[in-house]
Amino acid sequence: MSQSSTKLYEFGAFRMDAVERVLWRGEEMIVLPPKVFDTLWMLVKEEGRVVSKSELMEAIWANAFVEESNLSQNIYTLRRALGVDEQGRQFIETVPRRGYRFAVPVRLLDEAPKNGANDSQAIAPSQAAPLPPSAEAEKEIRQRSALRYALFAGLGVLVLSSLFGLGFGVYQFLNRRGENLQVAPIEQVRFKKLTDSGDVTHPTISPDGKLLAYVRLEEKQGSVWIKQIGTGIPFQPLPPSRKGYKSLTFSPDGQYLFFRDADEAGTIYKTPVYGGETRKVAEKVWSDFSVSPYGRRLAFIRRDAARNAYSLILSNIDGGDARELGVRQSPLEYGEGAPGWSPDESKLVVAAGSQQPKLLIVDVLTGEEREAPTARWRNITMALWTPSGKHLIFSARAIKEPTSQLWMLTYPEGPLRRLTNDLEAYFWISLSHDGRKLVTRQQRMISNLWLLPDGEVKKQRQLTFGVRSFDGYQGLAWTPDGRIVFSAKEDDVTELYSMNPDGSNRVQLTANDGPDNAFPSVSSDGRHIVFTSNRTGSSQVWRMDGDGRNQKQLTFGDKQEDVAQYAALSPDGREVFFIRHGSGPAAIWKVSVEGGAPVPVSRLADATTEGFLSISPDGKWLAYHHVSASQKPSEESTRRIGILPTDGSAEPKLFDFPVRRPITQWSADSMAFDYVAGPFNASSLWRQSIAGGKPQKLCDFTDLIFNLAWSRDSKNLVVSQGKQQGDALLISNLP
Repeated sequence: MSQSSTKLYEFGAFRMDAVERVLWRGEEMIVLPPKVFDTLWMLVKEEGRVVSKSELMEAIWANAFVEESNLSQNIYTLRRALGVDEQGRQFIETVPRRGYRFAVPVRLLDEAPKNGANDSQAIAPSQAAPLPPSAEAEKEIRQRSALRYALFAGLGVLVLSSLFGLGFGVYQFLNRRGENLQVAPIEQVRFKKLTDSGDVTHPTISPDGKLLAYVRLEEKQGSVWIKQIGTGIPFQPLPPSRKGYKSLTFSPDGQYLFFRDADEAGTIYKTPVYGGETRKVAEKVWSDFSVSPYGRRLAFIRRDAARNAYSLILSNIDGGDARELGVRQSPLEYGEGAPGWSPDESKLVVAAGSQQPKLLIVDVLTGEEREAPTARWRNITMALWTPSGKHLIFSARAIKEPTSQLWMLTYPEGPLRRLTNDLEAYFWISLSHDGRKLVTRQQRMISNLWLLPDGEVKKQRQLTFGVRSFDGYQGLAWTPDGRIVFSAKEDDVTELYSMNPDGSNRVQLTANDGPDNAFPSVSSDGRHIVFTSNRTGSSQVWRMDGDGRNQKQLTFGDKQEDVAQYAALSPDGREVFFIRHGSGPAAIWKVSVEGGAPVPVSRLADATTEGFLSISPDGKWLAYHHVSASQKPSEESTRRIGILPTDGSAEPKLFDFPVRRPITQWSADSMAFDYVAGPFNASSLWRQSIAGGKPQKLCDFTDLIFNLAWSRDSKNLVVSQGKQQGDALLISNLP
């Protein structure tokens, strides 16, 4: 795409030269990739008008076939570069079902005169803007501009690529989207990638900041490694485990490494760092854990499925004298991240709540909980106290962000500051004793849709393409006429789409600024689609027509904590089954597709339902994730699938499988169901008869399978397939 305009535009704190292809903020030149600049220019010159996605695609990628996700990525990049204006507004507005609009006023500064005379009004931030001296010279100038821009962009890409490789993009504490974030100098903090294998989890720094411990998820086993940061050859203090290791933590004196073996995930062990006897420390542990600063106590979470409860537990360092400091029920439960100790061991910081989670400060003596003064979040994974006691560092995903980032909160009253600001995700964090070094896991997940005719891997072909896409991860389904309904990220939220089985004619079905829409189920006549949405503030079941029109809420919580998820339509399209949880144990309910009062279906004794729900084609059976009240933490790596009559008239049939995600799909005859299992970085598709017996392997995949769905005629299988990669990143010289 080329620009024929020779005009300068001003909007907010920015000036844009369409000929020189340069964007300025004050005296700072912002280098944008060529297609990103083209996207901005298209929207700016059409100020106030809604520009359709097809119009943008046609103009920016003329005569080239690219996926719509490329446009979404351009919009995302521009929003990060522009931030918000003085009134807190985003410069680019998404107009549901229509396209994008430049929402901030644009002022035309001047048009370049054809005789080449410079105009005093057409100035760059610090000097007169070089405008074309003649129409004949415009082509030559453009060539020079393109070369200069390419050099700038190349340099920018090299710099940004090295920083992104370290997981950080451009380090800055931005005042983004109106957040109250303080600015810190870029030269203050340093970033260094410590591993590059892409299979690293739970990276942990020793108290003296000299050692790095981490887990590698190799092809068929997990292993623990320790190495000197910066130099040295890694060594293994423990033998490899077939299921891997979790929750690495150094003792305060740096002499021992605490960990959980996924073969027995509910037990904490410790081993000397440089080799020696491994000892069992504590049992019945459902979460990551932390060792107190003086090395005397442990903090972790236990689960009681019978009460639908999660307990915050303190124990001695050997696991004895355990006491319940607090208890919460789902969906307000404590998170699975390790509780963080204050330096004087008087308080803990812990995340709580699956819907709009909070950071809680818990008094160790009394159990009194107080909410930390932070913004609203989509999720909070883990939180730590800095050794000075003046700050909390935590990993969390903000409401309008696509990934989890690292944040620093001045304790106790703020302000909140951003530590990372890029497209990667951050979850696990570990601090050195002086608080100047932080190690985190930088994670990237890729999930695209693939079609397998006749379910054969050798025939598979890719339908969607994206570098950081999550296509199908939160839902896959087929319509009766052979279209695929799937979840995908649109900007910062999850939306539902449909498309042809060859990937063409992609149509957006939901479009809401803020909520996530996921887990679609389509009626056998294609009239309705039911799905889960949190647009009202809590997760509830919604219904829409097959084309996305006439969206209607079907479930409503009696209390704020009541949620409904994983809707499944009966074959006749009259009833919607779903999992409801909140004030009581999670259970299966149903409601009319037209709405009304829901009624319970499952009456499970000492068990709850979780994770997913699917209904057999004949409408007689429900498959779900069955969690027994007597289940042990070590059984978490094996998922129990329950098969229950839709009328709840009999006890469920139970099957145990080593699956990552408890998701199944029924066979056409309703006599068997399919599930995905496999080692760390690959997957296999299996089929299990509901009559019992050994499962049958259908096919192997070299990558991870996150979701799957068979077409109504069982001739085509669509899968959400991709990779989950992670490496250790060191952030040093923290403020």
